[in-house]
This record gives sequence, C-alpha cells and structure tokens, in this order.
Amino acid sequence: MDHPYLIALLFSIVGYGWYLQRDLAEDIFKRPREAYGEAFAAHGPVIGVRRKGNLEYIVNHEYARYVLTCDRLFSFERGSAAIMNLQPLMAFTEGALFRDLQDFVRDGIVNRIDEIVERIWPLFQRDTKEFIQMSIAGAKDGKHPNCHDHYHNTIAETTLILLLGQDYVNDHNLATIEDVSNCMAELTGQYQNFSLVGRYLPYLWILYTWVKVILIRIPLGFFRTFGPQVWRDIDQYERLMSEAERSGGASLLKMRFPKSVLYLITKTYYRANGGKSIGWARRVYIAVLLLCLIFAAVHTTTVVSQWVLCQLATRPEYLEPLRQELSEVLEEDDTGALRLTARSLRHARLMDSFIREVMRLKGDTIAAMRYTTCDVPLGDVVIPKGSFVTVLATTVHENPDVFGDAPRDFNGFQWADSGKEAVMTGPAHIVFGLGRFACPGRVLAVNEIKLIVMSLIARATPSLLEGKFEVADPLNTVTQPPKGTLVFSPIGKTFLQ
Repeated sequence: MDHPYLIALLFSIVGYGWYLQRDLAEDIFKRPREAYGEAFAAHGPVIGVRRKGNLEYIVNHEYARYVLTCDRLFSFERGSAAIMNLQPLMAFTEGALFRDLQDFVRDGIVNRIDEIVERIWPLFQRDTKEFIQMSIAGAKDGKHPNCHDHYHNTIAETTLILLLGQDYVNDHNLATIEDVSNCMAELTGQYQNFSLVGRYLPYLWILYTWVKVILIRIPLGFFRTFGPQVWRDIDQYERLMSEAERSGGASLLKMRFPKSVLYLITKTYYRANGGKSIGWARRVYIAVLLLCLIFAAVHTTTVVSQWVLCQLATRPEYLEPLRQELSEVLEEDDTGALRLTARSLRHARLMDSFIREVMRLKGDTIAAMRYTTCDVPLGDVVIPKGSFVTVLATTVHENPDVFGDAPRDFNGFQWADSGKEAVMTGPAHIVFGLGRFACPGRVLAVNEIKLIVMSLIARATPSLLEGKFEVADPLNTVTQPPKGTLVFSPIGKTFLQ
C-alpha cells in the first residue's frame, strides 16, 4: 500500500475514541436497561447521557407522558430528524416531512385497512406455503430457511403494491425495495451501534453513511429503477384527474381511479397546485416520501414479527389456545376456502394480546426522541432549549405501579378482555409513541404481523434451533431482530390449505 500511515492514523483515531468512552460504551451499549436504571436511582427521574456525539436527556416513567405529548415544548419533528440523521431532508421539506407522512398513511392505508387486508392476504398465504416447503427441505439437510429474510420479501411486495401499484411488482423492483429499506435503516442509524466508528466517531460515521446511501446507493438503486416510472405515473394521474374534472357528474362515477398511495399523493398536490402540473421539486419530494414510507413499512414490521415468533417458540403453552382461536375466526371465501380477513384479525383477541405483551417486554430502551423548543423545567432540572429529550421505555413498560410486583413476568393473554389492543397507545404503552405523532402505520403493521404469525402456526410449530434466542442490540430492539434460528415443524392437520 502506498500510504500505510493513513490506515495507521485511522486506527489511532478510532482507538483514542474507544479509550475515552470505553466504560460508557460497556454500560450503554451492552446493558442499557441496568445502566440507565442505576443512573435514575442515583440522580432522579431526569439524567443526561452523551451518546452518538450528543447530550441526551433521558426521563423515566414520571415524565414520559408530558414529554411525548407536549408538542409546544418538545418537538417530535426536529428530534426525530436529528436522531435519525435526516436533518437535510427536513430542511429540504421545510419541516413538513413527518406531518405529510402521517396524512398519507392515514388516508391511503389506515382508512382502507379492510380492503387492504383482503388484497394482501393471498401474498401471505402463498409465501407461507413456500416457506413451510423450504422448512421441510431444510430439516433434511440442516439448512433451515431464514424466516426474517423470507417475510422481509413478503412485506416488501405488499409495500410495493400499496404504495405504487401491482404493475410495479417484479423481481428487480422487489430487490430494489429491499435494498432501499436496508439503505434507509443504515442511514437512520439502525446499525450504528455495531460499528466502532459509529459509536465513538458518530459524525464521521454519519458523513460516510450519507455519502454512501444518499449520493450512491439511493440514486443508483431507487431513483434509477423507479424514478422514470413514477414520473410517468404522476403524468398519467394528472391527466386522469384533469379528465375527471372536465367530465364530472355521472361520467365521474364511471371512472376507475388507482388505489395506490402514489395516486393519493399526486391528487393531493395536483389539487393544491390549482390543477396545474406538479413541478420537478415537488416530484423529488414525492420520491422522498416514498423512500420514508418504504423504510417504515418494511423494516420494523418484519423485525417485530420475529420477536413474536421467537417468544412463541419459547412459550409453546400458548400455541393450543392460539390455534383454537384461529379455527374460530377463519372465514370462507366464495369458493368455500378458509381465509383470514380484517374481521378475522380484529376478532383474534388472544393473538392481539400476545403481540402487545411481546412488544411491551422485548426490552425497548430509548423511545421516540424529542427536541426542546425552549428552556424546559423538569423536576429539579432545567433542560436547555435545543436539547434532545427521550423516555426510557423500559421504565414505562415495566412500571410496578401499573404492572404489579412482577412487571417483567410475561402474561400473553392479559390484554384479551381489557379492550387494550396492540395498536392502542397510552401512558403505560409507548411502543408506537404517544400523542399526536404516534406511529400512523401501526394498524397495518399489527395486521401484517398477525398474518405472518397466524398463517405460520396454522401449518407448523415454531421452535428455536439453539433452544433460545439472544438480543442482538440491547439498545435497539425496535429495528434489530433477535438472534436465533427459527425452525418450523409441520403439523399433521393444518388449519389452512
């Protein structure tokens, strides 16, 4: 190598950063629940911790609701953009990014959830059959298929259909969607804790990641693959809306409009633009919205489904009642074949309760980030304007005042008759956030998790090859699946054909 001293310099910088922060890293990255808990016990309900190059103020359950719901003092948009390394995107969108995402998810997905479940159920049915066949083959040669990767592909296909439409579905586009999801996960820091540079030299890591993802992989992947087609579809949707405006009345009722989120976004901005063609800057913004929606829809949903399956594999006593419930909620289609519908999923209260309990106890630590808009007094501490504030979720989800003397004990069916569904947020359940900016896509996510888990246990029994699973990243269980090999053994009499 011509310049070996450059390599030596890089290792020296990383080594020095590690030396300065090694003790902190051991605690924060390897045992965050205990480390933060000890700090709360010593210093009270508000503590300050340096992480990823920032001073973060962490609060426990006492101030959780206040921090997550008082938007006047604690900004969700600025906090989320900063902690996810999306500040340039927020600047480009003039602060509207998260609000627009909420609106389009609500109008394009949540309000059509019954129709959507009916539309995507055949995909889960098809892919589960394929996965069980792969599992049978894997049991013979010892090469067990990866459940996470398999359903990551399924969720990618459903996302492609819902956002852009059925015409976009092909192998190349699906591979691009999965790559985009992984790129956005990397950009927003989901793998940062695994990197020494990411831990101790966060600004260097962020710069490198931005260059790699935003300047190279996204343009060569998403924009090159989808850009021309999305541009053409926006033109087509504008012509369709213009024709609808000219025809009006009875003719309008006969027209068939696309049901994709892209059409909804185009219609919104076309009308806001007074019926004129959407300009190139707004079209770039639409692409940014699609990128964020792809990441939110694909990555975290697949991860949580793996947490549910791993917990179910270690708690086989729950299988029989869940299968009994499954047999009761299945419905027949026009041909007499059994299927899962949105109504089926709503009536699967035991499954819903199990999912809620898994999410409560899977070990979430840092909750949604906020950014102070002014100096804010919390107890004996005054948090300066422009500071990061977040909640330690474990203190909320394991609060003995709410969950009794054994708050970490797993009780999978405790929510079944309580009226508290997995999608419901509250002061004691902040998995999806809390307040005005609670995750808008949680309805779709929970339904997709149910489709994965219920279609699998209808045909097979899950177990873990090693008999247990490990937490890959204790500081980030939201977007990191557990480490363990799931094995599925087909049952004699299946509930679904």
